[in-house]
Formats: sequence, C-alpha cells, structure tokens
Amino acid sequence: METKSTDRHPIDITTEVVATFPSGGRVVVYNAIDRTTEDFRRILSCAKHFAKQGKHVVMPPKLDVPYKNPAYDRIFGSLRGTPYYGKCPDLQVDGVWYEHEGFSGERPKRSFRNMCYHGLRQCDRLILEYCGLTFGFMYRSLLGRIERGEKIKEVWVHSENDIHLLYKAE
Repeated sequence: METKSTDRHPIDITTEVVATFPSGGRVVVYNAIDRTTEDFRRILSCAKHFAKQGKHVVMPPKLDVPYKNPAYDRIFGSLRGTPYYGKCPDLQVDGVWYEHEGFSGERPKRSFRNMCYHGLRQCDRLILEYCGLTFGFMYRSLLGRIERGEKIKEVWVHSENDIHLLYKAE
C-alpha cells in the first residue's frame, strides 16, 4: 500500500492478474477494488470478453477525491489533456478507457437515457447494461445524441452472458 505521512488519501495501488487467456489477453485488477459488489461482477464479465480477444484489460479503482490523490496520475494519467481528466472510468482496454453503466428501475427508455447521460460524463466509450430496449431504438437514440453534438466513439451493450457492439465511430 502506498502511503506517505503527507498523503491524505492513501490507496493500495498493487494489482493482481485475475484471468489469462490462450489468445494472450489478460485481466488485471487493482487490489483497492471492492470485489464483493454486483457491479464488479458485471464489469469483470466485460473485461473477460475483451481479454478473450487478446487484449490487455485493467480494472482501476474508484478514487474519492481524484485531484487530491497522488495515485490518480499513476492510474489515470493518460486522461490528462482530455475532458475526462479527473474522472475514473471503469476499464482500460489496450490503453483505451471505457465507462460501464448499470441501471435500476422499471422504465427502460429512462434507464437508457440516464446510462448515456452519466456514462458520457465519464468517457466517450461506453458499456451499457441491457435494459430491455431494441438495438434499433438504442442505435437511433445514439445517432440523435451525435447529431446534437455529443461526442460518442463507441457503445457496447452487455447482457447476462454476452456483449455486443452497438455503435462505433468511423
């Protein structure tokens, strides 16, 4: 655990490889992550999907006060100079950041809108939990956001056992 007498927000920045695949892909998780949550299980499922394709996937921790935490630049330094500096996306896949968004509630359209809104504040590449809407509806909704000037590079939809690419900018 990295601690100094002057650090007000110490965090364990050690990592552990939790999955490796014959393709050469692997999933690395920071030990500071709470592995007991349902959110962790869903994000890990997404991480394994990318790692099976031979990609190197890192699951970083959430930092409570990113600007005051000296570990932030070590973990999220590649976000410097972007609108997302100061944010803590959920996955890094081959050096590219992704934000995972889950939902709660009984209204799929509202859930989808909220996942996009909250996710796009963190990153321009999203992995959204499947909320029951058709892929056509979700795709058209993303195109509307793009036409209004929102920056969206990639969107995946994660369901119980699978993950599908919904949109990717050319």
